[in-house]
Amino acid sequence: MSRPRTVFALALLTACAAPAERIEREQALRAAIAPCLQRYPSVKLTGIDDYGQVYARAPEHDDVGGFEQCAQGEIKRAGLFRIGTGKLAADARTTTVSIRQLYSAFLVPVKINGISATLVLDTGATQMLLKPEVAARAGLEVTSGAPMVRGNVVGGRRLTVPLVRARSVSVGDANVEDIDVGIYDALPGRPEVDGLLGATFLHHFKFTVDRKNLVLTLEPEEQQGQ
Repeated sequence: MSRPRTVFALALLTACAAPAERIEREQALRAAIAPCLQRYPSVKLTGIDDYGQVYARAPEHDDVGGFEQCAQGEIKRAGLFRIGTGKLAADARTTTVSIRQLYSAFLVPVKINGISATLVLDTGATQMLLKPEVAARAGLEVTSGAPMVRGNVVGGRRLTVPLVRARSVSVGDANVEDIDVGIYDALPGRPEVDGLLGATFLHHFKFTVDRKNLVLTLEPEEQQGQ
């Protein structure tokens, strides 16, 4: 079992900022949550990811929960929480689904707002992406003023991709609600592929791929160790 990184990179979009931009953004995030660190002195901040999610530890679990809630509120208030990574649905549970292999990529059956799609499992893609026509079938419409995410395609060309909030994205019983999806054809000329299943969805799960039997297992992070 392993976590594959697809080499299906002819048009791979990443939402990662340039190093200088990332440093500046992290400094702004840390400044925004400084009042929360003062409010919860027992909490040790262990990291902030690309999505503005904070990670911390403390002797008391309630302190961690209170700090994280405070931090997310401050980040949103500062306008720094740019990408909605969603939340695990209340009924999300460990699931195993059959997948297909296309060259070195794995194709996963996914439902977006209840509409079926086939996405490439891509641990190297920060953002989940959908073709515009698939997004339209799922009722995802890009509106004026939609948030944008910047990225690069292979060859160095920079572009911006609009984000639309999906009500639900699910792989079997692994369901994430209120998640932002980028509307962009990341793999043109591949009619069998409807987009990329990237980190905005996958970071909610511990996942493994059984290459021999072609199955994907996703375990909600909150269930680990229970």
